[in-house]
Amino acid sequence: MSDTSTKPLENKPLDIRIFGPRASGKTTYLTTLAECPDGLKQKYPELQVIKRNDETKELEDLSKNTLAVGSKVPGTTYEKKEFHNLNEYDFVIKIPGNKQRPGIELELLTKDFPGEFFHDIPRGDKQQDPDIKKWIDDLFTTDGWMIMMTDWEPENDLLLYQPAFKELHRKLSGKQKINPKLKELRIAVVMTKCERGELWPCRLDPDEDLFAVRLPKTYEFITQKFTNNPIQFFACSAFGILGDDLKNFDPRPNCRFDYDGPPEEIEATLREPEQWSPYGLIPPLYWLATGIRLEE
Repeated sequence: MSDTSTKPLENKPLDIRIFGPRASGKTTYLTTLAECPDGLKQKYPELQVIKRNDETKELEDLSKNTLAVGSKVPGTTYEKKEFHNLNEYDFVIKIPGNKQRPGIELELLTKDFPGEFFHDIPRGDKQQDPDIKKWIDDLFTTDGWMIMMTDWEPENDLLLYQPAFKELHRKLSGKQKINPKLKELRIAVVMTKCERGELWPCRLDPDEDLFAVRLPKTYEFITQKFTNNPIQFFACSAFGILGDDLKNFDPRPNCRFDYDGPPEEIEATLREPEQWSPYGLIPPLYWLATGIRLEE
C-alpha cells in the first residue's frame, strides 16, 4: 500500500485575525513570516511564502530594512476610526508534508489589530467606544483567531488577559446561539517571545509549562470556559536563539534590548541576522487551517 501521508491537503483559504496586547510581537510575527528567513526554511524544506498584495510585499521590505539589519519593527499604529483602512495581508503558504503530516497549500488572509484594541476588550459593551465595537464584531466574521500574549507583566494575568477572555467568551457564547457555525471557529493562543532563557525550555509543552505556570488564572478560565470551540496553545519566537541544532547549539536569545524601561516600551532587535531561526511560526497557522497539531 502506498504512503498517502505526504499527499497535500486541499487548498484551504483561511481568514483569521491576529490580536493581542501592545508589544506582544504581532507585527514582528507577520514581518518574519513575509521574510521567511533561511532558518525557517531549514526547518521546513521547500517551504514557500508568497506575498499576494502590496501590503504583504511591504512587510518583506520592512523586514529587510529593520530586522535583517538589526533594527526594530514599528508597531501597528492605532486610530480607532480607521478600522476599514487596516492593512489586510494576503499570503499563499506552501507547507511541505512528510511521513508525519500531509502538506498543505494555504491561502492566508489576515489583519493585524493594534494592541490598544485588545486593551479595550475588557471594558464590555457599556463602556467600549462605538468604533471599537466594530472591530470586535469583525472577529466573528472569520475562520479563526490567533491571540498573542506575553508574560512580561505577571499582573496582567488578572488585570488584562483573564478579563479580555471573559468578554470574548461572553460575546462568542451569545453569537453562537444565533449562529451555531461559530462553534467551528478555531482559537490559537500563542505565547510569544519564547527566546527568553526562562521560557525556551518550556516551549515544547506550552499548555502546562508556559500558560499554566506563567498565566495561571487566564489558562484556567480558557480551559474551563472555551469548551464549545477548538482551542490550542502554542509557543512562538520570531527571533529564536543563536543556535538551535545539536551541532551548533547556543541557547542565548538572538535578540537584544535597546531600552530598559516599561515592558511595552522595550525595543527588541535581531542580534545576529545571519543566524535568524524563528521558532513556532508555522504550527499555529497549520492547526488553524487543518485542525492537525504540527510539532516543530
